[in-house]
Amino acid sequence: MIRPMRCNRLPSTTMFSTLYLLVMCIFLIAACSKDDTPASDVPEDSSEEQSEDNNSDDSQDGKDGVFGDVNEDGAVNILVLGSSRSIDSGTAAFSPEATAGELQKILTGDTNVSTTVHVEAEDMYENKQISVGLGSGGDSYDYTFSRHSLTQYYYWPEGYEDRMQNVSGNKDKDWDYVVIAADPYIVATIPGYYALGVHKIASKVAEGNAKTLLLMIWPKEAIAGASMAHFEEVTYRVADGAKTTVAAVPAGLAWDAMPSDKQDAAAVHPSPNGAYLTAAAVYSHIFGASASESGYEYDNTIADSVFESVKEAANKTHYTGKPNVVSPFMACDIQELELNYNHTGTSSENGILGGLRWVIDKSDRSLVKDGTPPINFNYGRANTNFEANKRYKIDASKFDFSLGFPMQDGSVNGNVSMQYGLDKRFSDSENGTDLGTALYMVRNAELPQGRAIPVRTLYVQLREAIPGQSAYRDNWHMHRDLDKAIGGFMYTLLTGDCALGDEPADKSSAAWNSWMAHKIGYETAWNLMYMEAAPPCN
Repeated sequence: MIRPMRCNRLPSTTMFSTLYLLVMCIFLIAACSKDDTPASDVPEDSSEEQSEDNNSDDSQDGKDGVFGDVNEDGAVNILVLGSSRSIDSGTAAFSPEATAGELQKILTGDTNVSTTVHVEAEDMYENKQISVGLGSGGDSYDYTFSRHSLTQYYYWPEGYEDRMQNVSGNKDKDWDYVVIAADPYIVATIPGYYALGVHKIASKVAEGNAKTLLLMIWPKEAIAGASMAHFEEVTYRVADGAKTTVAAVPAGLAWDAMPSDKQDAAAVHPSPNGAYLTAAAVYSHIFGASASESGYEYDNTIADSVFESVKEAANKTHYTGKPNVVSPFMACDIQELELNYNHTGTSSENGILGGLRWVIDKSDRSLVKDGTPPINFNYGRANTNFEANKRYKIDASKFDFSLGFPMQDGSVNGNVSMQYGLDKRFSDSENGTDLGTALYMVRNAELPQGRAIPVRTLYVQLREAIPGQSAYRDNWHMHRDLDKAIGGFMYTLLTGDCALGDEPADKSSAAWNSWMAHKIGYETAWNLMYMEAAPPCN
């Protein structure tokens, strides 16, 4: 929709000039409503006059011409998600509090936003002590689990229903925009997992008809292998790859373009200037204008520079082709029709082997144990704190790839504890969770051979699709359908292919449950490898 010209801001000296300017305003509004209005997020013309005439794709007039009121309820409500703690204890997270506060001030100070404004921050970080069973004997330990990733935020059991209602705008506030930040360390090291969480939350946001804005963040400290170009590529690939509409907001590019004397430092991240800059980037994306137009003045130089960065980013060509990102979830791209494997022979590995064989039997490939080294892959448990001799083995002379899975928790309370085990439990080095396994590979230089199998992430999605689904078939071993989800994940991770087949008609049948497990495995692998939603499997 077209943002009205702000005629009340134009000078007036005589009645004739006032009438003349009013006619010109009407003429310009009519001209901008034509079909040739630029389709990018902000106008291609960099002049301020043009930026006021054209609204971005994401800004809307609500009832009575209220700017930013997407759902037309007479208010502007924005939720900002972020985290106060990084999954890496030596890295600063990207906290939402200061950004939300600055955005509230900018919007409240803008006389064109003539309604109630509510900007709310939500800290995704959480922790909880959970009893965990290790091994088939069921020895119990109390571990502190913590929540850092967007995916764990989505699936964290405490407050799940309230959280889903809130994100979808069906609780206290009907959101117009949900702004997503993330842990810079996760974006840097395991971007596919970041993509999975963004896409999960964006789908829930879309249920309430709000718009998802994905912040391109930046790290406070240098993270090995993660340049600003990495953050840019990951953010735009993730936004473009979602099934629902997700718009990237280039706060990180704006920070990178800022003069060094404006790049202040602080104990928290982002810094005061960084928080204002981020809020200004959100404002510029929504309204196609500089935050300097607001009556709230923090630093107009920053505001105007941010606006230029937002306009420049809107005109960039987005990324195409498959990403070339080194991570524990990157594609293996095995082309051979015969897949040679190796494992240490535990019962858990044999169960997974059954799931993998079930999947491969639906394809044109075959699975053969061992062979002439280096064979395609080996796989095994990841945990270093339990039967370490049964772990996967990194040895490029013997195996092209080595896949590690975090051993399942004991079944006494495993259906609960497994839901908390996506991110981290008690230390950076512990590798009995999905991201613990993946980050152990990063920190111990096991890439590019190492690959992580996110068993718990597959389980929570299986449980979401089939309410009440157990992770177990007996008092220790994983459920056959969880084995099939793991098999589907491994097959797509290794080959990039899918052998899903037609969906069974009876959604209450065991055949449908197994098909859904396979589908979850395929889609999760694709999302983690390519940072985009999986295409239909034909």
